[in-house]
Amino acid sequence: MPLFTITANDIDTAGRSVDGELPIAWLAAELADADLTAQAPGHVTARLSRTGIGTGSSGEIVLRGRVRAELTTPCARCMDATPVHVDAEMTLLLRPAASAKPPKGDRKKTNGNGKPPAKAEEDEYEFTSEEADFDVYDGETIVLDPFLREAILLEVPNFPLCSDACPGIRPADLERAEPAPAIDPRLAPLNALRERLAAAQDSSAASSPGKKKKE
Repeated sequence: MPLFTITANDIDTAGRSVDGELPIAWLAAELADADLTAQAPGHVTARLSRTGIGTGSSGEIVLRGRVRAELTTPCARCMDATPVHVDAEMTLLLRPAASAKPPKGDRKKTNGNGKPPAKAEEDEYEFTSEEADFDVYDGETIVLDPFLREAILLEVPNFPLCSDACPGIRPADLERAEPAPAIDPRLAPLNALRERLAAAQDSSAASSPGKKKKE
Protein backbone atom coordinates (compact mmCIF):
# COMPACT_ATOMS: atom_id res chain seq x y z
CA MET A 1 0.00 0.00 0.00
CA PRO A 2 1.47 3.42 -0.97
CA LEU A 3 2.69 5.62 1.85
CA PHE A 4 1.93 9.00 0.30
CA THR A 5 -1.14 9.40 -1.93
CA ILE A 6 -2.64 12.78 -2.88
CA THR A 7 -5.82 13.39 -4.84
CA ALA A 8 -5.10 15.71 -7.76
CA ASN A 9 -8.33 17.68 -7.28
CA ASP A 10 -7.17 18.62 -3.78
CA ILE A 11 -4.19 20.51 -5.18
CA ASP A 12 -4.70 24.13 -6.23
CA THR A 13 -2.33 26.92 -7.22
CA ALA A 14 -1.67 27.64 -3.53
CA GLY A 15 -0.25 24.14 -3.25
CA ARG A 16 -0.31 21.34 -0.74
CA SER A 17 2.51 20.41 1.63
CA VAL A 18 3.75 16.95 2.61
CA ASP A 19 5.87 16.38 5.69
CA GLY A 20 6.28 12.83 6.92
CA GLU A 21 8.46 9.98 8.05
CA LEU A 22 9.73 7.18 5.86
CA PRO A 23 9.47 4.11 8.11
CA ILE A 24 12.24 1.53 8.13
CA ALA A 25 9.76 -1.07 6.85
CA TRP A 26 8.89 1.16 3.87
CA LEU A 27 12.56 1.77 3.07
CA ALA A 28 13.29 -1.96 3.33
CA ALA A 29 10.47 -2.84 0.93
CA GLU A 30 11.27 -0.11 -1.61
CA LEU A 31 15.04 -0.65 -1.60
CA ALA A 32 15.25 -4.42 -1.15
CA ASP A 33 16.36 -5.05 -4.74
CA ALA A 34 19.03 -2.35 -4.48
CA ASP A 35 20.95 -4.03 -1.61
CA LEU A 36 20.33 -1.07 0.70
CA THR A 37 19.50 -1.31 4.41
CA ALA A 38 17.90 1.46 6.44
CA GLN A 39 19.52 2.31 9.76
CA ALA A 40 16.72 4.64 10.90
CA PRO A 41 13.47 6.10 9.55
CA GLY A 42 13.90 8.60 6.73
CA HIS A 43 12.06 11.84 6.20
CA VAL A 44 10.41 13.68 3.32
CA THR A 45 9.24 17.25 2.93
CA ALA A 46 7.52 18.23 -0.30
CA ARG A 47 5.10 20.66 -1.85
CA LEU A 48 2.75 20.06 -4.77
CA SER A 49 1.17 22.96 -6.64
CA ARG A 50 -0.57 23.72 -9.91
CA THR A 51 1.34 25.41 -12.68
CA GLY A 52 -1.73 27.42 -13.62
CA ILE A 53 -2.18 25.48 -16.86
CA GLY A 54 -5.59 23.84 -17.00
CA THR A 55 -8.06 23.33 -14.20
CA GLY A 56 -9.26 20.43 -12.08
CA SER A 57 -7.30 17.22 -12.59
CA SER A 58 -6.23 18.16 -16.14
CA GLY A 59 -3.51 20.69 -15.27
CA GLU A 60 0.19 20.21 -14.70
CA ILE A 61 1.47 19.78 -11.15
CA VAL A 62 4.93 20.75 -9.91
CA LEU A 63 6.41 18.57 -7.18
CA ARG A 64 9.34 19.98 -5.27
CA GLY A 65 10.71 18.15 -2.24
CA ARG A 66 13.58 16.80 -0.22
CA VAL A 67 14.29 13.24 0.93
CA ARG A 68 16.66 12.26 3.73
CA ALA A 69 17.69 8.76 4.82
CA GLU A 70 20.58 6.94 6.48
CA LEU A 71 21.35 3.66 4.72
CA THR A 72 24.11 1.08 4.40
CA THR A 73 25.22 -0.92 1.39
CA PRO A 74 28.06 -3.43 0.90
CA CYS A 75 31.44 -1.93 0.04
CA ALA A 76 32.29 -2.69 -3.57
CA ARG A 77 35.73 -3.97 -2.53
CA CYS A 78 35.53 -5.65 0.87
CA MET A 79 31.74 -6.14 1.15
CA ASP A 80 31.64 -4.54 4.62
CA ALA A 81 28.59 -2.42 5.45
CA THR A 82 29.18 1.08 4.10
CA PRO A 83 27.17 4.14 5.22
CA VAL A 84 25.18 5.97 2.56
CA HIS A 85 23.89 9.41 3.56
CA VAL A 86 20.95 10.46 1.40
CA ASP A 87 19.95 14.12 1.23
CA ALA A 88 18.25 14.46 -2.14
CA GLU A 89 16.24 17.27 -3.64
CA MET A 90 13.70 16.56 -6.35
CA THR A 91 11.79 18.76 -8.74
CA LEU A 92 9.27 17.11 -11.05
CA LEU A 93 6.69 18.34 -13.51
CA LEU A 94 3.76 15.91 -13.40
CA ARG A 95 1.17 15.64 -16.15
CA PRO A 96 -1.84 13.33 -16.50
CA ALA A 97 -0.80 10.21 -18.36
CA ALA A 98 -3.59 10.55 -20.93
CA SER A 99 -2.33 13.95 -22.08
CA ALA A 100 1.32 13.70 -21.14
CA LYS A 101 3.58 15.44 -23.63
CA PRO A 102 7.05 16.86 -23.08
CA PRO A 103 7.04 20.65 -22.64
CA LYS A 104 7.78 22.63 -25.79
CA GLY A 105 11.32 23.81 -26.31
CA ASP A 106 14.50 22.53 -24.78
CA ARG A 107 13.78 21.60 -21.18
CA LYS A 108 16.56 22.32 -18.74
CA LYS A 109 17.67 19.31 -16.79
CA THR A 110 18.74 19.22 -13.18
CA ASN A 111 22.28 18.21 -12.22
CA GLY A 112 21.56 14.45 -12.36
CA ASN A 113 20.91 13.99 -8.65
CA GLY A 114 17.51 15.65 -8.74
CA LYS A 115 19.04 18.89 -7.43
CA PRO A 116 18.16 22.29 -8.87
CA PRO A 117 20.67 24.65 -10.48
CA ALA A 118 22.77 26.57 -7.99
CA LYS A 119 21.29 29.91 -6.94
CA ALA A 120 22.46 32.55 -4.55
CA GLU A 121 19.06 32.50 -2.85
CA GLU A 122 17.98 28.93 -3.50
CA ASP A 123 15.20 28.91 -0.92
CA GLU A 124 13.42 31.76 -2.70
CA TYR A 125 13.89 30.38 -6.20
CA GLU A 126 10.70 29.29 -7.96
CA PHE A 127 11.01 26.58 -10.59
CA THR A 128 9.24 26.89 -13.90
CA SER A 129 7.76 23.90 -15.74
CA GLU A 130 10.67 24.03 -18.19
CA GLU A 131 13.22 23.52 -15.39
CA ALA A 132 11.69 20.42 -13.84
CA ASP A 133 12.19 16.79 -14.75
CA PHE A 134 9.13 15.40 -16.49
CA ASP A 135 6.94 12.54 -15.25
CA VAL A 136 3.32 11.46 -15.27
CA TYR A 137 0.49 10.42 -12.95
CA ASP A 138 -2.81 8.71 -13.65
CA GLY A 139 -4.77 11.96 -13.83
CA GLU A 140 -6.62 11.54 -10.55
CA THR A 141 -4.17 10.41 -7.87
CA ILE A 142 -0.51 11.23 -7.30
CA VAL A 143 1.49 8.51 -5.57
CA LEU A 144 4.76 9.92 -4.27
CA ASP A 145 6.36 6.59 -3.32
CA PRO A 146 8.04 5.79 -6.68
CA PHE A 147 9.37 9.36 -6.97
CA LEU A 148 10.85 9.17 -3.48
CA ARG A 149 12.46 5.80 -4.25
CA GLU A 150 14.04 7.16 -7.43
CA ALA A 151 15.37 10.23 -5.61
CA ILE A 152 17.03 7.99 -3.02
CA LEU A 153 18.58 5.65 -5.60
CA LEU A 154 20.06 8.58 -7.52
CA GLU A 155 22.04 9.50 -4.40
CA VAL A 156 23.63 6.05 -4.01
CA PRO A 157 27.12 5.88 -5.57
CA ASN A 158 27.64 3.35 -8.34
CA PHE A 159 30.84 2.10 -6.67
CA PRO A 160 30.38 2.53 -2.90
CA LEU A 161 33.53 2.24 -0.77
CA CYS A 162 33.90 2.03 2.99
CA SER A 163 37.02 4.18 2.50
CA ASP A 164 39.20 5.28 -0.38
CA ALA A 165 42.04 3.18 1.06
CA CYS A 166 39.96 -0.01 1.30
CA PRO A 167 42.31 -2.91 0.34
CA GLY A 168 39.48 -5.20 -0.67
CA ILE A 169 38.93 -8.79 0.39
CA ARG A 170 42.17 -10.47 1.56
CA PRO A 171 42.83 -14.25 1.51
CA ALA A 172 42.99 -14.29 5.31
CA ASP A 173 39.53 -12.78 5.47
CA LEU A 174 38.21 -15.50 3.18
CA GLU A 175 39.73 -18.22 5.36
CA ARG A 176 38.15 -16.76 8.48
CA ALA A 177 34.85 -16.42 6.70
CA GLU A 178 34.74 -20.11 5.75
CA PRO A 179 32.90 -22.14 8.41
CA ALA A 180 34.58 -25.23 9.83
CA PRO A 181 33.34 -28.45 8.22
CA ALA A 182 30.65 -30.20 10.21
CA ILE A 183 31.59 -33.56 11.82
CA ASP A 184 29.36 -36.51 11.05
CA PRO A 185 27.74 -37.36 14.42
CA ARG A 186 28.17 -41.07 13.62
CA LEU A 187 31.94 -40.59 13.80
CA ALA A 188 31.87 -38.90 17.21
CA PRO A 189 32.69 -42.16 19.17
CA LEU A 190 35.70 -42.84 16.94
CA ASN A 191 36.89 -39.26 17.36
CA ALA A 192 36.59 -39.55 21.16
CA LEU A 193 38.53 -42.87 21.10
CA ARG A 194 41.28 -41.30 19.02
CA GLU A 195 41.61 -38.44 21.48
CA ARG A 196 41.86 -40.87 24.45
CA LEU A 197 44.55 -42.97 22.70
CA ALA A 198 46.52 -39.86 21.87
CA ALA A 199 46.30 -38.65 25.47
CA ALA A 200 47.42 -42.06 26.82
CA GLN A 201 50.36 -42.13 24.45
CA ASP A 202 51.44 -38.65 25.50
CA SER A 203 51.16 -39.63 29.18
CA SER A 204 53.22 -42.80 28.64
CA ALA A 205 55.93 -40.91 26.81
CA ALA A 206 56.15 -38.34 29.57
CA SER A 207 56.51 -40.93 32.36
CA SER A 208 59.16 -43.15 30.64
CA PRO A 209 62.84 -42.26 31.35
CA GLY A 210 64.84 -41.32 28.31
CA LYS A 211 67.27 -43.87 26.95
CA LYS A 212 70.94 -43.15 27.44
CA LYS A 213 73.01 -42.90 24.39
CA LYS A 214 75.49 -45.75 23.87
CA GLU A 215 79.12 -44.74 23.90
